[in-house]
Amino acid sequence: MELVSRVQSTAQRLFSRFGVKSVTMDDVAKEISISKKTLYKCFRDKESLVLSTVESHLRENEAAIEKIINTEPNAIEQFHLITMYLMSNQRKMSPSMLYDLKKYHPKSFELLEKHRSKNIVRHLLFNMELGQKSGLYHHDFHPEIIARSFSMLSFQVFDNEELNSLNASQDDILIEIIKYHLRSISTPKGIDTINAINWKINSL
Repeated sequence: MELVSRVQSTAQRLFSRFGVKSVTMDDVAKEISISKKTLYKCFRDKESLVLSTVESHLRENEAAIEKIINTEPNAIEQFHLITMYLMSNQRKMSPSMLYDLKKYHPKSFELLEKHRSKNIVRHLLFNMELGQKSGLYHHDFHPEIIARSFSMLSFQVFDNEELNSLNASQDDILIEIIKYHLRSISTPKGIDTINAINWKINSL
């Protein structure tokens, strides 16, 4: 298992840096100083390596999100910590990697999309319910519509030419979308919490 984990982390780093298409199994094997024969004992082909790498990335995300949910009771602070973590971890999947997944590895890209439409939406719904119970969020909106809309919009930051043509980093664009989302559903009490947060990603 340790070798498999090393291969996954190495592949993810190479895929993010150079794109998935240009990285070969040879490149991965050389990077961690193992033979191709050993690599193929772990993964039968590049497709299975790509899929396993995406699965590993998503498991890591889920574990981190669950930990935040279980330790942070304030809905807005919880949302802040989760999104800051995701932005930091998303750097492991560069725009070129996402582009290649979408074009050349549809099964892996579909896995990302299913994660967004199921797990991320589930976390958003939980967060909104928590915020409503504690008086941080309004009650006059449809939670599932808002959760799915925010999920789609936030993921567009990583795969949208118009947004990426702006004179701003992806992190800055996403932070503006997050603050826009939170302010639109927050009560005055919630707005005070939002304004007190340091939204710089390097503050973590």
